[in-house]
Amino acid sequence: MCCYPCPMCLSAIIWSNIKKVYYGNTKEDASNIGFRDDYIYNFIKNITDISNNSSILKLESMDREETIKSFKKFMEKSDKTIY
Repeated sequence: MCCYPCPMCLSAIIWSNIKKVYYGNTKEDASNIGFRDDYIYNFIKNITDISNNSSILKLESMDREETIKSFKKFMEKSDKTIY
């Protein structure tokens, strides 16, 4: 890893259950060369107050009764792989 994990990489790291990440450059370093990671980190930090962020991203739940079926099928699989 070359710098503090960007939000996309951080999501992948957490999702894949990686326990330790080594990095050299900071998120401030990334900001100094034009990456907008800080904007995304601030959005995530404030996601509990979505009313302040709805112009950026609107989150709306829908069709959970339908979509949860695939999760239930996955949980029932005897040959599943947990990453």
